[in-house]
Amino acid sequence: MKKAIWVLLLFAGIPHLLGQERLLRWDLDDLKEARTKESVSGAFDVLRGYFDPVPGVKSGAVQFDGFTSSISRDKSGVELPRAFSVNAWVYLESYPWFRCPVLDIRANDKEGLVFGVNQRGELCAGLGLPNDWAEFAGPRLPLRRWTMVTLTVDAPGGSGLWIDGEPVARIALTPVLRSTRDNRLSIGRNAILEDWWDYQYTVKDHYSFWDGRIDELGVYDGALSGDRIKALWESAQPLPRVISPPRILPAGPPGRSEFGAVYTRLDYTKQWDRLWRTGDLSDVLVRFADHDGRLVFWRGTGFVPCWVMGNGIWYTNEWTETWGNDVSSCAEPLMDRDCRFSHVRIIENSPARTVVQWRYALVDADYKFVARDVDGRGEWTEESYVIYPDAVGIRKIDLFYSKPLRDHDWEEAIVLLSPGQHPDDVIEDPEVTLINMRGESRDYSWRADLPLEMKEPAGANIHVVNLKSRLKPFYIVDPGPFETKEGKYEAPYFRSYAASMAKGWRPDPVPSIYGWWDHWPVTPVPGDGRWVVTNDKPSHFNLTTYTQWRDHALDDRVKSRIMLHGLAEGDPGALVALAKSWLQPPALKTASADARYDPAQRAYVVADHRPGSFQGEFLADPEHPAWHPALVLEGRRLDHPAIALNGRMLAEGRNFRSGVVLTDRGYRTVIWINEILEERTRLTIR
Repeated sequence: MKKAIWVLLLFAGIPHLLGQERLLRWDLDDLKEARTKESVSGAFDVLRGYFDPVPGVKSGAVQFDGFTSSISRDKSGVELPRAFSVNAWVYLESYPWFRCPVLDIRANDKEGLVFGVNQRGELCAGLGLPNDWAEFAGPRLPLRRWTMVTLTVDAPGGSGLWIDGEPVARIALTPVLRSTRDNRLSIGRNAILEDWWDYQYTVKDHYSFWDGRIDELGVYDGALSGDRIKALWESAQPLPRVISPPRILPAGPPGRSEFGAVYTRLDYTKQWDRLWRTGDLSDVLVRFADHDGRLVFWRGTGFVPCWVMGNGIWYTNEWTETWGNDVSSCAEPLMDRDCRFSHVRIIENSPARTVVQWRYALVDADYKFVARDVDGRGEWTEESYVIYPDAVGIRKIDLFYSKPLRDHDWEEAIVLLSPGQHPDDVIEDPEVTLINMRGESRDYSWRADLPLEMKEPAGANIHVVNLKSRLKPFYIVDPGPFETKEGKYEAPYFRSYAASMAKGWRPDPVPSIYGWWDHWPVTPVPGDGRWVVTNDKPSHFNLTTYTQWRDHALDDRVKSRIMLHGLAEGDPGALVALAKSWLQPPALKTASADARYDPAQRAYVVADHRPGSFQGEFLADPEHPAWHPALVLEGRRLDHPAIALNGRMLAEGRNFRSGVVLTDRGYRTVIWINEILEERTRLTIR
């Protein structure tokens, strides 16, 4: 009975604390046509951007989207006394990109008051005048949990920060504020556009937005005592449980599917999805019948093609990238956060293969084009992904370059992470295996004397990333010597990257041995080289970088390279036979047609204008195997061909797949044969 009386007395005292001593009060549960009532003045403030009314600590609250939403006034209308307090309940989905206020009442960068959370997730406050400004911070706030945050000010004496009724930080001397009545006021977004320095890029023209909920925000006349702050916290107990949808990079429906590419819409979060003015066919997804891996072209990555393993681990072989004095930091498609210049389209789609084209511009974080030529245009790249049912295919990179030709990065082994993931969750040790055409290999560990230049085994041209998955992404390049703008090499050039190699370009310490950044994917503000401090956002880390190999073609307008890439399981050494089938394929001997092997398609292109069946012979042997050979029959339309190897009829769907494609020059038939040939083999197609 005594306990019940005490609870009643406690709650009886709360209205006096909450109502009579407040200078400002937003309960944030009375939303009318995008307006919320400030109870002390009775005025309604406008909610800008995309927001959601949601359950709060006691009644309703506002979910700020982290991209657009805030409450603001041109003039605060309040005079902050020398002693005052700010109290609010907050629920963070992620930490802000840079300092973001719960409440901001400032006239300029360093005049007034800002109380919020910094990019490290720490509760922080700044207050004062341009010539007398003080900032201090407390510990990191938890994510996805209601937390009460408090600032007490007693100028010119001490000020303190409180979390859940407990003191966490204090300064002994506090600057005295000037009049704040005409200062701007903002909730959930900084009131002043500020410059935010980072190691490779300084953000100059973007606000920082609150990602999460705010409730019961009040400003009090006087510095609240510890007992009164504790009473505020206790009055809200027990706290309601909030179930937030998980934030996972979207890869489409789980499981296997009939092979092919489809247009779809891959949704991430409600807050992020509604920023996009696109329909239901904005992304491209390639899936396979034999396993649940897939190739994803998604807006959230700028359509950067990503292999996604069956257990949800994301990986990409990068893009073309360059740099110079004409851009900030570098120019690459991941800077195209809005997909202004990055586009994806399905070029060809049949049971035998799919071809997807990704076209993008090389721009910097400010959308400046690199290397503007005499025509005023910068550099563009078109990448073609020729993918077969075995999840192996060609990446053909056509760089439309400007003169003079400059160095480019063509391949970087990058792993993408969803919020909450750590690199150690997805990558094995050793992380990378390099293999040459003789089958010699070396494993490279980022934890044991990692060299910068990865020179062993000699002549390595097969690169395998050892993800914690059954499927492993790999790529294969031409092993021969070459000389390009990037340098002269005797074999493909592989270079590692690790956090230890970035001293002076990153915070210290960092939470991983890898180069780990969160300026991509799903980035709301421009940036480059933003190192992960907390893993609350989508992020990526790299392993090898600046890989160089022989050009496939070069003329006065286009520079091209090709690689064989895909997903494999089992012994990485088995990829040598696959590499041989692509780099030294057997001849296809035929008396009736012209047949040539095109490595840029991983296919034999056959021009046979004579009617009737096609007869040929693969001159295969162990050094020249035909690994799942594909044929492109130009000028032929064979809707359901009959195919035999050495007289043995193959079953369509199981032993081979075929498709008919209409082009501007007529029909072609594409055939993919699910066989591995290591001896001379007769081929008949009817």
